[in-house]
Amino acid sequence: MSTNGGPRTMTEFHTPACIVCHLTSIVELDTEKFDRWKGGEHVQNVWPEKSPDERERLITGIHAECWEEIFGGSE
Repeated sequence: MSTNGGPRTMTEFHTPACIVCHLTSIVELDTEKFDRWKGGEHVQNVWPEKSPDERERLITGIHAECWEEIFGGSE
């Protein structure tokens, strides 16, 4: 929710291209949080509710399936 109690403003973010499949993703993000992230705050602090896979996609564009393909299973 925005600080003024009104509806949240959303930003359409285009992720970097995945290094495996070369596709990008379009993600709707809360504008206030997006601005914090682009201002230098760590993605895990801005979106603790997102999974590590979702945060990785925002940063690098790598999809969970593509990560699995090149690096194998999760820890």
